[in-house]
Parts: sequence; structure tokens; C-alpha cells
Amino acid sequence: MSRIVHPPTRDSRRASTSVNNQSTPRISASSLRRALPVPLRRLLVAAEATATARGITLWAVGGAPRDLALGEAINDLDIAIDGDVGRFARDLAVRLPEVEVGGVSAFGTAAVTLTTTGGAARLDLARLRSETYTRAGALPTVRWTRSIEGDLARRDFTVNAIALGLTGEHRGHLVDPFEGLADARARRLRVLHPRSFEDDATRLWRGARIAAARRLRPDAETARLIDDATRWASMITGERWFGELDLTARRGHTAGAVRLLDRWGVLRAIHPAWLVDSSTQRALTRHTAPMPATRFAALLLAPLRDYPTILTRLTVSSEVREVVRDAARLLALPEPASIDDLATVERTSAEGRLAARWLAAHGTANWRAVDRWTRTKPALAADEVVALGVLRGPALGQILSELRRARYERTLTSKSAEREAVRRFIAREGSQ
Repeated sequence: MSRIVHPPTRDSRRASTSVNNQSTPRISASSLRRALPVPLRRLLVAAEATATARGITLWAVGGAPRDLALGEAINDLDIAIDGDVGRFARDLAVRLPEVEVGGVSAFGTAAVTLTTTGGAARLDLARLRSETYTRAGALPTVRWTRSIEGDLARRDFTVNAIALGLTGEHRGHLVDPFEGLADARARRLRVLHPRSFEDDATRLWRGARIAAARRLRPDAETARLIDDATRWASMITGERWFGELDLTARRGHTAGAVRLLDRWGVLRAIHPAWLVDSSTQRALTRHTAPMPATRFAALLLAPLRDYPTILTRLTVSSEVREVVRDAARLLALPEPASIDDLATVERTSAEGRLAARWLAAHGTANWRAVDRWTRTKPALAADEVVALGVLRGPALGQILSELRRARYERTLTSKSAEREAVRRFIAREGSQ
């Protein structure tokens, strides 16, 4: 049976909510507003006004009410509504024209983004729904509902199955049917039901992410289910696994989640060659800010010999494949690198170069060489070489390449010296 905690009475408004007999900050719609960064607060105020005008109930679900109760920072806000998401988002955009509204998915979800000088904020909107799974790994069959309890019952972990009413008669009502706040306070990760991972094995990745972010440990039953659930990983498409990788990269602080994914055997279940190299763990521990998925993928995979087959399993884009390959090529450079070696990596992507630098355990000689080779150019432009008598075509490319090498090796250090080298080249080629 669901447990609904109503707002404190007038006589108890100064009291805190009790979770596991421990004092937590009072949870209310007003306290949630105050806890949000300014851009996100603007979005929420506009959303509440839009919902009130339309007679729709809004619920803050998952992380926001949980983190509010624990006194944690709130930077993301998931909103559940008992109505059409697309229409609601359009009405919100009328009230707040600066927002950008994303498309509505088949699951009734959409993102509304507000970008200001104070930063960007995003509301993730979702229509209340229930879900059923016909087989392991399949996408669920969705039914719309007006029941917040039914919506919470479809979620992954108890700490995410919490809702706080924001509008109408439910404003300020806390709905916690699975004792998620008690689990959060106890730093406990608990799955909602025994078939959860069989229904959707991507919950393993999400579990690692939230466990690392909120320092949670699986309870005994959830730990047993995790050990058993890796067999379902092969049922999930590569696109869906890469989606989890992408979200992890955008959240930042990835080292803890990757450590758990490795310890739980999730990565090896996705692809048996997917291990976590020590250079990867070191780089992720050192660099905690959010990053593009391309860079995160390179940090995870470039040190691994079998990275091409893992990329194929994840069904990644050509851009991701290029960045990972570039990082792997840079890591494979011999030290010291010759000019011929440097020439093979000069067109590598900026993200690939950055990932390789982060992964490199020691030694800066090669990176200095790569940087200097990239910056080195002949003092003479192509037109100037042509003006000296070199025909456009292969000969021009050859002399420019020789001039660049000589500049790098510092055997030519001036424009006049390059002109003399060009004349010698012409004389040499003409005598052949």
C-alpha cells in the first residue's frame, strides 16, 4: 500500500521529516524551489503556473525529492504530469518564450531547456504511465495513467520511486510507496522487484551510476540480483547501452560508476573484452567534470586491444569511432616518436588527442613532439614556392613536405634558407 506523507500542520511546520528516526530537511514544494539553481527555478515557476492554469498536477519525481530530503545539491529536475506532455510543453513555451522544447517521445517524454547568462537549465517532462514487458530486453508497452503510485511502481530503484506534489490539491504531498527515503538515508540501493533487471538490464548501468553518485550499497537481495542479471545484458541493443554511457559522461564524476560497472561485471557482460584499464581509472579519477560521450568512450576503450569490436557492439557513430581510434593511435606512438610516426597522427581529432593525453601515464616528450609537429609549417607559402619555379602537383607537395621536416629538425631556420633549399630541389630534379 502506498504511503502518502502530507504537509506538516501549522503547529509542526518547523519540524523536520523523519526518515529512519533521523532528522532530514523539511520537504515541501517551496523548499524545493529554494534549493534549485536560478535558471532551473525560473523553469519550475513557469511550469507550475502553466499546470495551475490548465488544472494539471505536477510531480517532482526521483532524484529531486530524494536529494532535497538528504540536503544534497539539486541540478536536475524530472517532472511527471497527468496530461499530454506535448501540449503542456507548448503552453509552457508561450508563458516563457525563451525556452527550447524538444520532441515528444513514444514514452510521453520531452525536454524543455532554458539558456540564460546564469547558465542552462532543463526540465525533463514525462507523462504518468505504467509499463509492462513482454520479454527480457524488449522495450515496454506503455499505458497512460493518472496514478502517481502506478507511475512510481514502474521505476528501477526505491530511491528513485519518490514523488513530491507541486500543484493543485497534491501540492506538498510526498509519495514514497517503497520507503525510498529510508533507503537513501541508509545509503542503501534496493531494486523494486525481483524481475527488474530481466525486464530492463540497462538498470544495471543506472544502478552503478546512482550508487556511485550517492554512495549507496546494494542490499543483500539486490546484490544477488545484480550477480544474476548480467546474463540479460546481451538482450539490450548497443544503442541503448551507448545511451547510458552518454548520460554518464554528461553527469560527470564518472570514476565511481565505472568502478562499479567493472566490479559488477556489467561491462564484460556487454562485451567480454571490455575491461577497465588502470590508465582509464586514473584519468577518470583525475578529471571529474562532465564531458562529451566521444571523449568518455575514448577514455574507456582506447587502451584496449579489442576496442574496435566493442565499438561495433555499441553501434556507435563514425564520430565516436574516429575519436577512439585517434586516441588509440596516439597511445601507440613509440617514444621518442620519429617524424614519420608524428606524420601518421597529425590529423587526429582534438577530442582524441585530449583523451590520449589524459590516459598517458608518464612522459611528456611525445606530446611536446606532437604539438611542435602540428605547429610546424614552412616559412614559404605554396604560392611562393611556385613563384620560385616549382610546378603545382606532386613536386610542390614533396618540397613543402621536405621544408616542413627541415623546419622541425631546425636544419632550416629562415625564409632565405628555405628559398635556397627550393633552388637546390629544382636543380636536383632538373638534373634527373
